[in-house]
Amino acid sequence: MTKERQTVQRVSVVVPSFRRPDALADCVHSLSEGSVLPDEIIVAGRQGDAPTRSMVERLCASLGGTVPIRSCWVSLPGHVPPVEEGLKAAKEELVAIVDDDCTVSRGWLESLLAPFSDPSVGVVGGRVVVPGQTSCRPRGKPGHVTWYGQTWGNVASLDGEVAMEVDTVMECNWAWQRHLLNSLEIDPALNFDDASMYGLDLCLGAKAAGFRILYEPRALVLHHVKPRTPELDRADRPARTFSYCRNYTYIMLKRLPVWRKCVFLVWWFAMGEGLAEGAGAFAANMLSGRKHAPGVTRGAFAGRVEGLRIWLRTRRSGQARGPEVRQQG
Repeated sequence: MTKERQTVQRVSVVVPSFRRPDALADCVHSLSEGSVLPDEIIVAGRQGDAPTRSMVERLCASLGGTVPIRSCWVSLPGHVPPVEEGLKAAKEELVAIVDDDCTVSRGWLESLLAPFSDPSVGVVGGRVVVPGQTSCRPRGKPGHVTWYGQTWGNVASLDGEVAMEVDTVMECNWAWQRHLLNSLEIDPALNFDDASMYGLDLCLGAKAAGFRILYEPRALVLHHVKPRTPELDRADRPARTFSYCRNYTYIMLKRLPVWRKCVFLVWWFAMGEGLAEGAGAFAANMLSGRKHAPGVTRGAFAGRVEGLRIWLRTRRSGQARGPEVRQQG
């Protein structure tokens, strides 16, 4: 029996996918078993990815009577183009994006969409659990950005029964007002490696435009560890740290007012955080005998310098995108 769609606002769900047909099938099946069904599912794949194309055809044949499934295909490299192409293909007023290696809980879409009854809400993100792994212990105020530019991570690990207002949410499990997301160009400078932190940039753009961002812990997905192409292997910590520091530096310099840029740079180069330690933290760790994997600290500093260089280049060419973010009380 076909389920009734219970949403007042209609929603497209975009699933970017690349060479993981079995994971894609699990993801789409979980979407088709939710308490609320999407009005359409769009698989955004890459040209030449025959296994994904074949799986999409099989899913259309088996689930097409439950929920419409469409596909779109890109040839440009990088993590961002499939997301952009899926957004272009989406027809409904809300668009949710979920990774192909996730399966959603039964109440996922219902919980993710509920806050949009308030038109001031532009973005809603949900909880992400990796089966078999212990969640990172959150520090500070997860999902918030300090006045000097530090972003407290691991917001998607927070459990709870109520939505909370934040500054940013995790990209693999979120929903947007489609007209808002369409108005915020995904900065092409961030389409590097796996586009680390591009979601932070979009969320800060949404806040600067006057919209609220909510984290809804009941919108739960299970993030299954699936194989990645070698160039995106997250076990390569120096490369991952370089990508993170590159994009994070660029985003903060683009978004913060001038005087806060200066404070950010002092904090970021002197102290930093986690694997992205600054000079002072590196010295303190050396004295105490704590060391990161070879190359990680070097990658962190190289990424900072590269992010600064990209920001200076875009400033000179007039291409830096997005209004600066006001400090929230």
